[in-house]
Amino acid sequence: MTTAHIQSVAILGGGFAGAVTALRLIAASTGQLDLTLVDPARLGRGIAYATGEPDHTVNGFAGGFALHADRPEHFLEWLAAEAEAGRWAPSVDDLAQASPPRALYGAYVERELLNAAARAGERVRLVHRRDRAVDFDGRVVTLASGASLAAGRVVLATGLHRRRPALGAGLAAHPAFVADPFAPGAFEGAERAGHVLLLGAGLSMLDAVVSLEKRGFRGRYTLVSRSGLLVPLRREVAPWPGTPQAAELPRNAGEVLGWIRRERRAAAAAGRDWQSLPPLFRQHVGAIWAGLADRDRARLLHRLLPFWNLAMHRAAAPSFAFLARARAEGRVHSLAGSVTRLDEAGDGLRATLRPRGGGAPFPIEADLAVGSLGFEFDWTRIDDPLVKNLLRRGLAVPHPVGAGIRADRATQALIDMDGRISDTLFAVGHPLRGEFFEASSLNEQIAQATRLAAVLVRADMAAVRQVA
Repeated sequence: MTTAHIQSVAILGGGFAGAVTALRLIAASTGQLDLTLVDPARLGRGIAYATGEPDHTVNGFAGGFALHADRPEHFLEWLAAEAEAGRWAPSVDDLAQASPPRALYGAYVERELLNAAARAGERVRLVHRRDRAVDFDGRVVTLASGASLAAGRVVLATGLHRRRPALGAGLAAHPAFVADPFAPGAFEGAERAGHVLLLGAGLSMLDAVVSLEKRGFRGRYTLVSRSGLLVPLRREVAPWPGTPQAAELPRNAGEVLGWIRRERRAAAAAGRDWQSLPPLFRQHVGAIWAGLADRDRARLLHRLLPFWNLAMHRAAAPSFAFLARARAEGRVHSLAGSVTRLDEAGDGLRATLRPRGGGAPFPIEADLAVGSLGFEFDWTRIDDPLVKNLLRRGLAVPHPVGAGIRADRATQALIDMDGRISDTLFAVGHPLRGEFFEASSLNEQIAQATRLAAVLVRADMAAVRQVA
């Protein structure tokens, strides 16, 4: 008598990357699949799609957000059904040009996963453990509740980790400091403030401005970022095809910077909007990154990442309108530099700013300071139990470029401290930034999830043949 083989996979993190990996695993597998997602929140949400604020929108047009490449209209059809049922009121007639709330997209991802599991019937057992993974010893996952979880293979879909500012003693719980702009009640009473200091100038900052403006705040904003640049409004323009030299991939950091400058000048000379350039850069970045030495990768991360994030992750019009109004009213001031610390100053806070390019540090006093610095990708700086324990055990190794962890590019399996490629521990999404550079956008994460699902299914089939 034989027992049917069951593939067992635990995905640590149920945000977008974890949910879409589960979705792709269900589609790719043909045998019995025991699939567990560990996340305290609803599936498909993570940080990005957990917000309930309707004006926290996806940062693009709905036409580009389908989960299935062979069904590009799928998300639009789902949105149309939501609008028909009265659960969403689009502001434009053409749904492909809409920027729906992020919460709505999170619901779409969750629904697709649950529907896929239901269609698979008894072949797939999908379990959502509302818990948090805090350790993995190579065999067993330990959860925050004290429970344990065993699985044949484990996928790290740990998502984003907030970047924390340097705080004076006891300020983490100070009422004038908002550590998490997405927390319920984060801006309670903020409408009475006169001056808000925003630490960061990207999409997290924009979300904070949306929330503050909707609460009735009409005071001043001071935005501090390393570059002093603000997240731009997304414009849909025809992609720049690139000059003939664009086909010759640069081989070191200097050549990459030169290529970017050359294409930018060529597009400007042709009268093209700079926003025609990101599709060209995204088309080639994977191949370029794969061919660079780690020292060149580290240099580019330091030089380019802030500008890359602003260029690639632009703001949708509905959210950007709140910032645009505040700027038109003269209420927004942007500074380039770094806040070295925050200290108590009466009922408010005092930030010490070190200007970009040098100069004496100076204080900025505000009624409210918001931690909208974005996210930390250097695993040596992430304050998370699972991350720390994986590093301590040597199962994960910080990537030498200072972002993410070492992994085999072909299989997304982690490489341990002895240089061994794991056959049990894999990653998807943000932990792979050092290996792939761009690991934030939906298209890249979908591609990674699809590749990983194929790897896991092939490995499982090989294991079954070996046993047989």
